Amino acid sequence: MLVLLTALLLVAAWMTQDGTTSHAGTDLSDAPPRAGGYFRTLPARSWSTLPDDSSCARRVSRSLWEPRPDNDGPNHRTPDPDAVHAAFASRPRVTAGAYDPRWDSWLLPRVTGDHVGTTDQNIQWAACKWGLSDNLLRAVALRESGWFQYEVYPGGQCVPQHGCGDTPAASDRANLVYCKGLASEGHDYQVDLGTGICPRTFSIAGVKAWQDPRWGAMPGNQNGTFPFSRDSTAFALDYLGAFLRGCDEGWVRWLGNVSEDYAPGDLWGCVGVWYSGEWRLPDAHRYIGLVRRTLAEKPWLAPQWAEQHPPCSTRLGCPRGAP
Repeated sequence: MLVLLTALLLVAAWMTQDGTTSHAGTDLSDAPPRAGGYFRTLPARSWSTLPDDSSCARRVSRSLWEPRPDNDGPNHRTPDPDAVHAAFASRPRVTAGAYDPRWDSWLLPRVTGDHVGTTDQNIQWAACKWGLSDNLLRAVALRESGWFQYEVYPGGQCVPQHGCGDTPAASDRANLVYCKGLASEGHDYQVDLGTGICPRTFSIAGVKAWQDPRWGAMPGNQNGTFPFSRDSTAFALDYLGAFLRGCDEGWVRWLGNVSEDYAPGDLWGCVGVWYSGEWRLPDAHRYIGLVRRTLAEKPWLAPQWAEQHPPCSTRLGCPRGAP
């Protein structure tokens, strides 16, 4: 009887007030996520019903499973909320009707990165928060980085396609301004790549920091995501989820100006935009196909997948996760 009573008390402790099961505290296993995932994509126009940070933290399925231990530092780092809000507020998107006003007033203020845990727990949290399939976010993250948040060589150079990428072939004045801003946040990428040449995307999700002045002037030619996306896995996934939700809601108005086919409810079209910045053009379709295939195959469930790691360089050494 005592054993049964103890078990019942433990179950009660795991139940949250909203009735969802929480495994906060003791991790229960080292099993990977279930094949079907834990969260489903909610339809367009669901934005006002989405759960908040703390609610989603309670709904994350807890496990010791971590196929990317190199992510431990940024997995357990959250950005300063005041700094995040200031960065976005200084770079409004709702200019000349480019975005729905809710992009600035509701969506970006909701991006916090306020979660810590394993790589997969951070994925689940972001999926829950934005009403998206966690398997979709797993697939996008795999295509963008192999699930590596920010790999660096011993000298501090970031590892392309494993946490940074989209590096231009040449410099111009706009790149110089952008690179100077990045350098103020702890690492001068120009030392690695050349004057005025810096990565334009960072993180497990390939978050773009670069803002071309031709798209609309922003301080430092940067969209406000750096260094948060580089330094925090949860922030990067939070931002990815925010973009996909806002795009699926139909709030990226400039897309409607370049394509009459853009409308709420085409999440796959938004996945293509995340990669290419284009609506249903060849590069976007190619990327959509890659993510669809990854989603179907679920490589993260293969036992040997956790053994994959960026190769060593004879010149730069062997990569490791950023602390």
